[in-house]
Amino acid sequence: MKNNNNLLKVPNNNSKDAKLKKLFYDVDDSLFNEDNYSKEKLEHLCVCSGGTTSSCAKNGFTTLDLRKNHSKINLDRKTNLVTIGGGVIMGDLLNHLQKHNRSFPIGLSKLPGAGYILTGGVSPLSRGYGLAIDNIESIKGFLGNGTFISLKKNQIIPEKQLIWEAIKGAAPFFSIITEIELKTIQSNPIEIIEGFINLNELSEIIQLSEEFPENISLQWIYAQKIYIYVFAELKDNLEDKKTETYLMLLKKFPKLEKNYYENFNEINFFPKELDLYELNTNNHSEVISLLGEDLQNNIPIFIKCLNEIMKNKPNNSCYVASQQLGCKTKKLNYGSSFFVHRNSTWKPWIYASWKKNDLQEKKIVMDWMYKSWSSLKRFYPNIHLAQLHNHLDSHEEEIRLAFGNRMSELKTLKNIFDPQGILPPL
Repeated sequence: MKNNNNLLKVPNNNSKDAKLKKLFYDVDDSLFNEDNYSKEKLEHLCVCSGGTTSSCAKNGFTTLDLRKNHSKINLDRKTNLVTIGGGVIMGDLLNHLQKHNRSFPIGLSKLPGAGYILTGGVSPLSRGYGLAIDNIESIKGFLGNGTFISLKKNQIIPEKQLIWEAIKGAAPFFSIITEIELKTIQSNPIEIIEGFINLNELSEIIQLSEEFPENISLQWIYAQKIYIYVFAELKDNLEDKKTETYLMLLKKFPKLEKNYYENFNEINFFPKELDLYELNTNNHSEVISLLGEDLQNNIPIFIKCLNEIMKNKPNNSCYVASQQLGCKTKKLNYGSSFFVHRNSTWKPWIYASWKKNDLQEKKIVMDWMYKSWSSLKRFYPNIHLAQLHNHLDSHEEEIRLAFGNRMSELKTLKNIFDPQGILPPL
């Protein structure tokens, strides 16, 4: 345990600037002592696996930083299963696997920790390999009451089945996961079609993308301008021919460029050089992630709605972006995880940013985020809870829209395994 002599060094500026009450580096009995958490202040334990969220540290709260003592990575070359600690950064995982020509479906950023996996894990590779949670083989960790748990896929006794399913999507509310065993995939070459486009072109490309095969996915960001990535994994001659047919259709967009990479690890999505938005260390931010099905005939209405949102954005640091799901994410593990919205094709997110300590701008920016969310609900009615927002007024609605018909089961698990409310609240 450590007092807050130094600020927590994490990628998220909100959390980095927080003045901690205590800082733990390992899981021991004192962590589960309810006297550490003030009920009057609704205080609970914050957990940092990678430090990219605004919920991994808060003023006056205790943080458990898993990165120091839970960051081992071990690949079994016989099974190609990799075991990682709960504090492993996704970029480090990819670097380790690449030495053995293996990979894992991480997201657009290499900075998140294991929280990326446990809350779902949407990747440009997800259409071909499922969500990150679909690739979990076993876990170890602790329930909120301090009980050690060790669960392995296909060896789950009936009494532990609900815990296993809930860990895949809702782990942070009732457990601390210190070790995860994952399936890995063969590392294959990647072709990227990327560049700036206009709104009309985005409309056409979204329509085209909803017919993509499972090895191709679309990612886009609308900041100052619109930038897209069409991501294609090149696996074999038969699939490459089908891939080439679809990628040929993108040749009609003159500003798009083709780039070839030996593996996923070489790609740097939305790099700073593009100057798409301000990556300002003097800013704080919040992100809300949505989920919805194919847009189909609603694409023109969606584009009009998106244009209105961007016209009204309060500063150049705010943006809207989106990733594509579908194919395997709609088929794998249906009903056996707490990522309940398996019919989703799109995961857009709204990034709201303001000058830290400027409360007036923060209010304006957050109002814009909520209004934008309200406008997009008709297309994307559900939530992907990639970040916990129990400090925001929207928390209860986000939880309800994230877990849907499994909400009552999650509340039951919370009551049984985190009776003192040590972990983030529902």
